[in-house]
Amino acid sequence: MNNPIFLSGLNKIYSKFDIFFVDLWGVVHNGIECYSNSLKALKNIEKRKKIILISNAPRPSHSVQKFLNKINFKKKFYNLLITSGDLTRFYLKNFSKNKCFYHLGPDRDKSLFINLGLKKTSLNNANFVVCTGVNNNKDSLSKYVPILKKIKKRNLKMICANPDLIVYRGDRTEYCAGSIAKLYEKMGGKVKYFGKPYKYFYEYICSVLKKKYRKNINKNKILVIGDNLNTDIFGANNFKVKNLFIAGGIHKSEWNKKNTNLANFVIKKNKDFKINYFQNELVW
Repeated sequence: MNNPIFLSGLNKIYSKFDIFFVDLWGVVHNGIECYSNSLKALKNIEKRKKIILISNAPRPSHSVQKFLNKINFKKKFYNLLITSGDLTRFYLKNFSKNKCFYHLGPDRDKSLFINLGLKKTSLNNANFVVCTGVNNNKDSLSKYVPILKKIKKRNLKMICANPDLIVYRGDRTEYCAGSIAKLYEKMGGKVKYFGKPYKYFYEYICSVLKKKYRKNINKNKILVIGDNLNTDIFGANNFKVKNLFIAGGIHKSEWNKKNTNLANFVIKKNKDFKINYFQNELVW
């Protein structure tokens, strides 16, 4: 396996690709504000190429777009935004035979269920559970053990609308739906995940692109840009497309605070994940 290539700038390779799948949290913003260098890079790409933002946000893309507008990340920086929430909605609308669900997550994610013909109900009356995350950003996972035990007692299937385990909002760590789902799996519960790193998420994205642009998508011309090895890079590996790992995102503490050489860290991780290119931050 070839060692990853450090890029002094994305301009060194961008001409090889036509479509860029760009992660949001950790690459473009930190949950509070955008990274200026990322915006410069995307602005340069967008002049000639297509930028598809892909996010494990458990909400429809139009809801995420409202948040992006608030942090001054405008539509001009990208061509399309697709979320794990979009795929979750697609599944619930077209393939879910059950209609009554219990929502495990905060009220801010309720846009996920609009116009799906589903009925939100109590746990005792639910046919399945949809998990979108913790109710409070400061919650510990232990808080969810009692409710998960009740869900397991009823042997309900869980739909996880965000496979991420954690995110950093600024410097603070927050648990995501993926952590709750993994805890449920450890109890013996069944979970279906929607989003990165699962191959069908990328297949769904390509089907949307094919429909929108009315042409087949050449996977050799796709570059995935992300900061999470377990979702972004592993997802690129699953879909068999090239990737650019942004090492200064969610994994920064693994090498920065331990005074580990960045290149050595990435080469070590390359044994478990095929990393094609890497940067500390997205830089043009």
